[in-house]
Amino acid sequence: MKNFELIIGIEIHLEINSKTKMFSAIENNFDAEPNTLISPIDLGYPGTLPTINKEVVIKAIKLAKALNMEINHELHFDRKNYFYTDLPKGYQITQQFRPIGKNGTITISSNGQTKQIPIERIHIEEDTARQQHQDGQTLINYNRAGVPLIEIVSYPNIRSAEEAVQYIEEIQKIAKFLDISDAIMAKGSLRADINLSVRMLGTNKYGTRVEIKNLNSLNNVKTAIEYEYNLHVQKIIRGEEIEQETKNFDESLLQTVSMRKKTDAVDYKYFPDPNIPIIVLEQKWIDNIKINELPQEMKQRFLSFGVPENYCNQIINNIDYARFIDQIQYHDIFQSVKIFFSEIIPLEKKLNQKISSINIKPQDIKECLLLLEQGVISGKQLKQIIPLLVDNNSSINDLIEKNGFKLISDKSLISTWINEIVEKYPYLKNDYLTQKEKTLKFITGEIMKISKGQANPILTNELIEEILRKN
Repeated sequence: MKNFELIIGIEIHLEINSKTKMFSAIENNFDAEPNTLISPIDLGYPGTLPTINKEVVIKAIKLAKALNMEINHELHFDRKNYFYTDLPKGYQITQQFRPIGKNGTITISSNGQTKQIPIERIHIEEDTARQQHQDGQTLINYNRAGVPLIEIVSYPNIRSAEEAVQYIEEIQKIAKFLDISDAIMAKGSLRADINLSVRMLGTNKYGTRVEIKNLNSLNNVKTAIEYEYNLHVQKIIRGEEIEQETKNFDESLLQTVSMRKKTDAVDYKYFPDPNIPIIVLEQKWIDNIKINELPQEMKQRFLSFGVPENYCNQIINNIDYARFIDQIQYHDIFQSVKIFFSEIIPLEKKLNQKISSINIKPQDIKECLLLLEQGVISGKQLKQIIPLLVDNNSSINDLIEKNGFKLISDKSLISTWINEIVEKYPYLKNDYLTQKEKTLKFITGEIMKISKGQANPILTNELIEEILRKN
């Protein structure tokens, strides 16, 4: 196997989370009742005219900027002509000749190594209808017809299944951080087509290419690539011909299955869409489109605050985690992250809900951390308070008073307790000189018993040392 090289290029179809469809004013809503969000424009009725969704163009430019691309200053649309049951118009509006962005790069990490993957282009197009095959029938939901897509086309520089998975994951994270798509593979808002070939190491000529269509999970991407790679290698070893074909992945068999042979390139008869004029995009307008902090930029920011890398990776892999931690806005970022992972994530798992659904206000966490810093509550009390913050409508101070969480910080009272303990155990005065830490720990423990754990531990330690030093 080491004598063969795997060549992979990936086409990602990313559904954009715009309010309306790409060329009509119909709502863009994945969860709507089938065939209820349909426009004559999206179905290509005679006499209808498409209009461009400005929101989608802005989001495409954001993605182009995130991928370090050259941005086209003219907006062009073309028709891709073919017949298929999910294409009501008999053509798809796309950007064949002048994509919105080209010549980009993205950095991935695989097996501890970083690698730059060059991206050929991104272009805007409309999605097709959604097909559902069941009981020997094909059901078609035209709600998806006309939903805006961005297609992201990589160069064939990916060399393993692991790199392919990392590449798709990185695109997913960027899409979520830019807030242009939810990029959920399971529901089809991110779909990956894998173009794969195998050649002998040291040769420059590409092998026969096979396309694996519409992979809907990262696990399926990895399994499909590994299966197809092994299949190609075995055929080459046996001297068998590899046919150019389009395949899909059968999850029940865990293998790729042929859909159709590709003897020649399909002629889609592209031509400029006559109903959509060319629009000039001024440089000033493009420059005014700002993008959010990107995943790797956020990771470096958290690392600079001393946050461990394993926490950083979890944060950038879950946009809800990242947003929640940033919304806490406590000055000690490391402390915010520690409390988040030690107290809030276990609560999320216990309640079996996403962080965005458990209804804890980040501001409440900040207030608790400030009270902990000020010695008003203890770390142990903070752990008890956090579960009470779910659906909390009270002020933090009221919550603390109601549940008796406030620490005792009365110097006179704590000093009285310390003096009583020293009188009860007179040997502590001498022990303090020879066994300082042990003595302090013993007295602190006695104070906690008397106060039922409510004595301010920082103040208590200070007063113990002050009283013993005087004695």
